[in-house]
Amino acid sequence: MLLSYNKQIKNIEDVKEQIAKIILNQRRQIESNLKTSVTEIQYLLSEISEFNDNWTKLPTVYRIAWVNAPDYETSKNITFKENIELPNVDHDLELVIKLLNHMREKKNLKVSKMPLFIHPDEISIAHKEGRFPYGRTNIISQIAVVFQKGKIKYVGIVIDRNYVLLQNRLIDLFR
Repeated sequence: MLLSYNKQIKNIEDVKEQIAKIILNQRRQIESNLKTSVTEIQYLLSEISEFNDNWTKLPTVYRIAWVNAPDYETSKNITFKENIELPNVDHDLELVIKLLNHMREKKNLKVSKMPLFIHPDEISIAHKEGRFPYGRTNIISQIAVVFQKGKIKYVGIVIDRNYVLLQNRLIDLFR
């Protein structure tokens, strides 16, 4: 049995609905790999608040991280968001990773095993460029969504240092 979530997105509600379906239908994988509840992940999902029209036109990686800033007088989690547009070709996960690593290298950053997610050095650069008010931060959790011309292709989730990658379809091996 093959379940598909390949509906074309039109607004922020469609985005959240499709991501929620992917997460809920792959709940067991998330809970066993991340050792966390789906409810905690849905809080991250609530941070997706603005629809970007380019999600329907271009391959894009949208990343959100909850961070805390120990050097500042704030006890709440701070949100760091980033939208990365990729070249306009069909992408599998391997190509997305290569392209993101290429972008890291152009910024004089080290290649990463999993560049799909936000790394502390990227937050530091955003701070130096004036795009983020906090310098030193700790990443608590994050979500990354790979859009392919109006469809959600992958969802990645990080809790602590553990991550899981989910595709827009689940192959059910139990027949």
